Amino acid sequence: MSIPAPPDITLEQFERGDVDPARFDHEAHVYVGWLYVSRFGRRDGIERFDAALRRLVAKIGAESKYNAMITWLFLVLIADRARQGEDWTDFRSRNSDLIEDRPRAA
Repeated sequence: MSIPAPPDITLEQFERGDVDPARFDHEAHVYVGWLYVSRFGRRDGIERFDAALRRLVAKIGAESKYNAMITWLFLVLIADRARQGEDWTDFRSRNSDLIEDRPRAA
């Protein structure tokens, strides 16, 4: 099975809210969350992602779609499963349940 290329989004775009909502699907959420915890570590990465996501949903008028519990749950799972030096392709391959199914117990 071929792993798709990472979503075409950077942390800087996400921070600015420069994201096309139509292309910011579930995989893109997981990818950006992975970028945050990979770059900033578990605690800071989760806090920064959450703050940027809240700004984004406010900017695009989608506040009703934001759910803190789901956001933090996924980010904790991403942080727990991320490996030092691992690229997105390897992370996605090992953790397809975060994208395609429901998360499984570790």
